[in-house]
This record gives sequence, C-alpha cells and structure tokens, in this order.
Amino acid sequence: MKHLFLSALILMGLTSCQIVGLTSGYSHLSDTQKKRVITLEENIDDIHDFSKVYKISLNQVKQYIETHDKVLLYDYTPFCHSTYCVSPAALVSQCKDKGINVLVISNIYDDIFKQKHTTFPMLMIDTKQFPTKWRAKYLKQFYFPLTGHTDKELNYASYHYFEKGKYIKSYKNSNDI
Repeated sequence: MKHLFLSALILMGLTSCQIVGLTSGYSHLSDTQKKRVITLEENIDDIHDFSKVYKISLNQVKQYIETHDKVLLYDYTPFCHSTYCVSPAALVSQCKDKGINVLVISNIYDDIFKQKHTTFPMLMIDTKQFPTKWRAKYLKQFYFPLTGHTDKELNYASYHYFEKGKYIKSYKNSNDI
C-alpha cells in the first residue's frame, strides 16, 4: 500500500511538470504572448516594431546575410545562464561599435518575453519550415545550410559570423568576436 501511494504521488508530480527545451515552447506561451508572435512576411530590414517576436525563415536569414557586409547570428536561448550566454542588448551594442549587424535568433519561446528589446528585433526560427517539432533537430536544419557545419564541428558555438555573404567562423565566447 505504501509503494502504491508513493507511486501515485510521483506520477502526479511528473504529470504536473513542464519539461522545457525539447520543443519550441510555443504552447507554453499565454494567449497575450502568442498574439505578439508574428510570422514575418517581408525582409528582416523592414522590421520597425521591436515589441513583437518575428518568426523567420531560413531564406530570410540568407537574404539578410547576403545584403550586409558583416553579420553575426546569435543562436539565443532566453533562459541560458552560462557564461557564454550574454544579454542580446549588450551583444548588439558591442557589435554595433565594430560595424557588425546582429540578428538575435531565439531557438525557443520559453522566457523570450523576459528580455526587453527596444533597439533590435527579436527573431524566432519558424519551425513550420522543418518536418520536426524537436528543437535539436530544427536547429540543425536551420544552421547547417548557413554555416556548412554541424553543432559538434562548431563546438556548440552560439555566435556565427559572416562577411559579404560568406560564413567565416563561429564563436563560443562573445568576447572573442
């Protein structure tokens, strides 16, 4: 009887848990937050309302990279507290001083609205363009065509640098850019 009670208690605990990070996390957003997520129909340069999150396609990112001299893609995880994860606002400011355009591309919706972003657009991978709901898989399918390398080959770096439309290098630490 004691084991049955413990098993039931553990099962109830597990069913009330929300596992974060396996999928995009869109279902975790409130209705108000979901209204602030917009599928971008035009070019990234045409974004002027920074209060929303824009779902973008691989082709829109390719077009942006091809039309700007220096571009850094930040594969942003909003809830990351690693020393390698930096504030998007700080990164944009740091790179602006170096003449580098930054695209902050979130890889998950969880905690995406906790950061204030008033000087740059917050982008999110439009996961509908990939035949999977799993975050690790859609990240590979999004970044491999851009860099030509797997996550493992890039040592799981989050900062991908391009010049004149060509991939140059990925960085694990934003201070190395």
